[in-house]
Amino acid sequence: MMRAFLLVLSCMWTTVVVGQYYIFGGYNFGALELQGTNNVIAEFNTVENHSVALLQDNFHGFRMGAGRYSKHALVELSYGNLIGRQTSFNPDQLKESAEVVVNYAAVSARVGFKPFAKQYLTVGGALNLGAQRYRYSFGGNYTTPIERYVIAPEVYLDYALRLKFLVKKSQRDSYFYLLRVRPYYQWHANTSVESFSQSFNQSPALASDNMSHFGCTVSLVIPFISDSERAYLFGPKKRRRNDTEPKGRL
Repeated sequence: MMRAFLLVLSCMWTTVVVGQYYIFGGYNFGALELQGTNNVIAEFNTVENHSVALLQDNFHGFRMGAGRYSKHALVELSYGNLIGRQTSFNPDQLKESAEVVVNYAAVSARVGFKPFAKQYLTVGGALNLGAQRYRYSFGGNYTTPIERYVIAPEVYLDYALRLKFLVKKSQRDSYFYLLRVRPYYQWHANTSVESFSQSFNQSPALASDNMSHFGCTVSLVIPFISDSERAYLFGPKKRRRNDTEPKGRL
């Protein structure tokens, strides 16, 4: 699957040799439900009389990267994360505090198809190479994090609106930003939480997580070229005129 995706990425890259470069950054949300981890937390709360909340639909992070648009294609490389953190404090316990933090970070290679040349509507897929990191504390001392490396395919749909209010009035005829909304879905394989449960001295019935999830990224895209340059690159091909040649008949 990795080789096939890299082949598609290289083919798409050749289609956007002439295109609109951009950088972007924004907010990333993931609706993750870690059943195995939540079972460990629930059993821990019962045994230790704590109230660590479940990790469910509460993962937040960022995504940033660079790419380029062409008439009908998009190629993009980015880095982002999702973090879920839950804490508990009980002054009646010898170990008053407890915290669980799950961090998923990944580098993404993304390709997309733009059905409309003049619209920023894209449908495509991505391959995410990342790591799941479990960090936990009981009594204020953090233990050694548990890390697992993952490869996760993704499908997405995004649409961007042009913004000009952030640009100086004198430049609004040429330059603009994009506000882009990108819902997506990622597939993940099951991962064991046995090491995590053993560190909490728990043995729940379900001891695996699946981080497959729906998510959404809202970002600000900053193109590197102006409207006039974009129209020249993406518009109908016209015969280029050499200004050094004499105009009219000799």
